[in-house]
Amino acid sequence: MKDRGEAILNKRNGFTLIEIIISIGIVSFLSVYLLQIFITAKNLNEVTYDLDNAVIVSKSVMESLSAGEKIGPNSDDIILKNARKLSDELIYTVKLGDDFQPVDSDFVDSSYIMNITLDLVDSSELSNMGLYNISVDIQREKPYFLKSSQNKEIYALNASKGLLLDIGGDTSD
Repeated sequence: MKDRGEAILNKRNGFTLIEIIISIGIVSFLSVYLLQIFITAKNLNEVTYDLDNAVIVSKSVMESLSAGEKIGPNSDDIILKNARKLSDELIYTVKLGDDFQPVDSDFVDSSYIMNITLDLVDSSELSNMGLYNISVDIQREKPYFLKSSQNKEIYALNASKGLLLDIGGDTSD
């Protein structure tokens, strides 16, 4: 009878503490890599979203300017309507929100900045038409999650177009 009792006491029904600690260590080690995959996927998703929308908005602005759209409050294009002149030159800026729509920077924090630069290359003496180098670039104001890169430019579009430039008024504050 005593042999049977010792056999029951010596029978192992669970895990030892060292086995549990080792298994927790293995699971935590693997979860670090899984977490890195999720963070990378999140960042790539944000970069892709930013790039897609930046290309769409930049091309839209370029096409509006090519079609003779005005820059300033008289514009029919919502982005060109909100453009603010930065200096005496033809340099404009538009603050964009998370949805790539213009925002009033006095009340809402912007996520992106669009700069529109028009450089006169050649002008015709017979008409008001001129050849302009147009540069549209979009920059992100905040860095991506766990990224500290200094390059905040998302997209830049440059073209030379013949424009009948009609500035819709000085929009500087």
